[in-house]
Amino acid sequence: MMEVSSMLGWTLGLLCGASIFVLYPFFSSRVDSQLGKSTEKRIAQQDNVRSYQDQQKQHKQQLSLGEIDEQQYERLLADAQRLLLSNADVSTPSESPFKSAGGMWLAPVLVVFLSVSTFFIYHQLGAFADQNIADLIQQQSLDSNDTEAAKKHNDNLIAAVEKRVEDQTDNVYYWMMLAQSALGDQDMARANNYFAQALKVKPKDSYLLGQYAESLFLLDQSRFTERVTLAVDKAFMADANNYTVLGLKGIEAFSNNELHQAISYWRRAQQNLDSNSVVFQGLQLGIDRAVLMLSAAPDKPALFSVTVDLSIDASVIFEKDQLVFVAVLHSEGPSMPLAAIKLPASKLPDRVTLSDRNVLVPGQSLSSANIIKVVARLSSTGSATPQSGDWEAVSESLVLTQEGVQTTLSINRRRQ
Repeated sequence: MMEVSSMLGWTLGLLCGASIFVLYPFFSSRVDSQLGKSTEKRIAQQDNVRSYQDQQKQHKQQLSLGEIDEQQYERLLADAQRLLLSNADVSTPSESPFKSAGGMWLAPVLVVFLSVSTFFIYHQLGAFADQNIADLIQQQSLDSNDTEAAKKHNDNLIAAVEKRVEDQTDNVYYWMMLAQSALGDQDMARANNYFAQALKVKPKDSYLLGQYAESLFLLDQSRFTERVTLAVDKAFMADANNYTVLGLKGIEAFSNNELHQAISYWRRAQQNLDSNSVVFQGLQLGIDRAVLMLSAAPDKPALFSVTVDLSIDASVIFEKDQLVFVAVLHSEGPSMPLAAIKLPASKLPDRVTLSDRNVLVPGQSLSSANIIKVVARLSSTGSATPQSGDWEAVSESLVLTQEGVQTTLSINRRRQ
């Protein structure tokens, strides 16, 4: 709660600063008014004295001309003095309390209104609720060793987030927090709904699409219903390297007894994971099971297979641990291999066979190609990407039939 207190302190400080600007015109106008009244009074006194002096001068002239006698002169001069004193004592007309105060009564009203409106607007539109959630998250991390306290803070946190998303529906982070909490409670319906709400904000986010597909799969009792298949395919189109989606695609292929396909998906998923992670180990269990099932199945001749009697020419100098890549490509068209394998140079000469088990793109097969060519390359760097200085051999165009095709290659040409 220290951060909330600090935030309130800053808010009060800003309010005090704003109040200065609100009050300044009132004090300034009051001072100006007082200075103005003082100036007016001084000018009035000067005018009165000047008028008295004029009258005195006029009476003296009348006295010197004999128009008035000495007694009349004294009486007129006394009247002028009384008038001077009377004018000096005249005060300005009384004003109403509000007017005489120069509008100062409005100042506290504005300060109170400013304070109340500021806190109201901040509570409605500001980050007060978000700051409270941040404090709850911090408090939860501090209580990680206290199970009971951590659970209490987690319940408070989820309640606060649920209330917040009622007003702030576009916060993906909050929807994700609620979804992960629901997953922890094994409430797949709520989790799936929260992921769906997050997707309304970011409909093309590949991570959210993967999480939504996975939660939908679990919600439908781990079955590939029509809506699950659609969700998985949509997520796969958004990101074909998402390990969650690849895992689901592998499960789908495994359930359809497409074991090679399942292994291919799972191995691709493992490429994005730490080998010590739980997810990696789970995928490996699936791969091992698929491999075991394949080894137990009766041998069947591979259809549309490509058999290559491969060797390295005696004139080529190489290390035994160098890698050899063998790929099947369309004879004309894209250079992307249909299927490929790699093996150490120490195993050559040898006969290698490529089939649909070695396809690189899930869903693709060798049967989709009629005319093919085979490329064998001795890599100088260990990279699957051809490099200048690699040694290779390229077959002539081959017609691929259901019974398969066979060719012989000797690696003897250096790439420029």
